[in-house]
Amino acid sequence: MDTGSIHLVRVTTDDRSHQLWAAATPRAEAVDRVLDAIPQGWAACLLERRLQSGEEIAAMSAGEVRQLANPQGALSKN
Repeated sequence: MDTGSIHLVRVTTDDRSHQLWAAATPRAEAVDRVLDAIPQGWAACLLERRLQSGEEIAAMSAGEVRQLANPQGALSKN
């Protein structure tokens, strides 16, 4: 999958902790798809940061959303 079509979404849980999710969806659908996958009452927002390639990201299928196990390794500052 092309990493250009994978978007980062920050999730805020009930206890105010944060998770990083990747969405292999069109940008306009990324937050909604993640919201469908997380518990009701949690919040999600789209991030502007871009992804670096990695095994976890490369294995994503179109339309898939997943929580990133190692978010620091997936992010670039650009």
